[in-house]
Amino acid sequence: MRKTLAGLALAPILLVMLSGAAAADIYKRHHDYVLGTSLDLVVNAPSETAADTAESAILQEIERLRAVFSTYDTSSEISRLNRTGSMEASADMIRVLEQCEAYRTLTSNALSCRMGGLLDVWASAEHENRLPDRPAMRVTAGEIRRASIQTDLKTRRISRPEPVRFATDSLAKGYILDAAQEVGSTAAPEVSGLLINIGGDIRSWGNGPQNGQWAVAVTQASELGEGGSALHARVLIDEGAIATSGLGPRNRMIEGEAYSHVISPADGWPVSHIQTATVHASDAMTADAIATALLVMDLKPGLDLVENMPGVEAEIVTADQRRHQTSGWAALESMPDREGDASANWPDEFAFTIDFEIPDQAIADYERPYVAVWIADKERNLIRILMLAGQQERWMEENYYWHRRFGRKAGSLVDAIAGPTRRPGQYDLVWDGLTDDGVPAPAGDYILHLEAAREHGDHQHESIGFTLSDDPFNHQVEPGGEIGQVMIRFGVKD
Repeated sequence: MRKTLAGLALAPILLVMLSGAAAADIYKRHHDYVLGTSLDLVVNAPSETAADTAESAILQEIERLRAVFSTYDTSSEISRLNRTGSMEASADMIRVLEQCEAYRTLTSNALSCRMGGLLDVWASAEHENRLPDRPAMRVTAGEIRRASIQTDLKTRRISRPEPVRFATDSLAKGYILDAAQEVGSTAAPEVSGLLINIGGDIRSWGNGPQNGQWAVAVTQASELGEGGSALHARVLIDEGAIATSGLGPRNRMIEGEAYSHVISPADGWPVSHIQTATVHASDAMTADAIATALLVMDLKPGLDLVENMPGVEAEIVTADQRRHQTSGWAALESMPDREGDASANWPDEFAFTIDFEIPDQAIADYERPYVAVWIADKERNLIRILMLAGQQERWMEENYYWHRRFGRKAGSLVDAIAGPTRRPGQYDLVWDGLTDDGVPAPAGDYILHLEAAREHGDHQHESIGFTLSDDPFNHQVEPGGEIGQVMIRFGVKD
């Protein structure tokens, strides 16, 4: 199987860009294993003590709410609610479920927090490598849609009918982000700005380092481009939130086919017509909810929904890689579209391609490798990230050359990345000649780096020097333990 990736063929993720930050009053913190992903915190504060106070309050609030909404924790409130027919619920649970039902109505059932049971069916299907019975899924989805959930606000008792099982992920992370921001800014009143990034969903407040704003880089997905990280566009926001939902990184492999982790509440079957949806809103819960709904809704109704929501904007990438924006999205962007305004410093008929193989290992308990591919200049400054694949907290440790050279220095450009590991096979990368800032790389000497490491396996790092000019060239590297043959071609397009 062969996969083709372009320089913009990237996973749906968000990266926080802080190049204009003042070192004296901007404090950055990173934590792994927060809500099953990573957390990046940026604090604009007069002292490290104030930043520490805000950080501590934020972490405590996230942990408090994790114990409410985590479906992976069998002792959490939502897990207990899903095991009982009726129970007294916390104020947080009631607020989120009320909002879930409100968004279910607003989106005509495109967003539903009632689908936990059907999501469990798909998890079992992946484990057993056998597709669910589609007619049965459709029948159950109909029963869930028609079910009546009872909430007594006086006694705070929620009654859950069968076959409803709550799964609030599409709203709960946004709710947690909003609550964490509020708690952090209250705990340290001298703090003038906060940005919280949990797994690519972002909540900002107060003064950012970009002339008072926060710059958020949005990456674009392609059908096969899971795990990449290069810049697609940059948006400037004030206080508010940005969330992205997308297909690809969490796909389920069943009977040799990939199925989206997002299912339609209409029939319980995975959706595939929308690749990614990125939403800007004044609060993270709204951004989170609408981004999820847009993956399920048809394109035009989804755009119409957002157009009728004050203060909300969106960009949707359909399965054919076309971008569709609401009327106010372009006003948020702060850099030109690469395809339209920037081009490489080489002849128009030239292309720069990197072909390499991740060999399949005929061993028991084979783990996919963590892979990094990037271009640096001769002073070893990072020029362009072409591919980063693997759960962030793992590949940064396993790919130690990347981590040592750039992982600590690249700030949130690296810390926010969390994509899937790569499957064995042949891969074709295409560099468009631009840097991670979206400008053409000048002629000169560069180094292409490829690094792969496998948990409980080997590590391999290859560095290939090349000169960027009008002269074509080919370079070849022989296979190693984790990376197969590498071929670099620069010249007239095939």
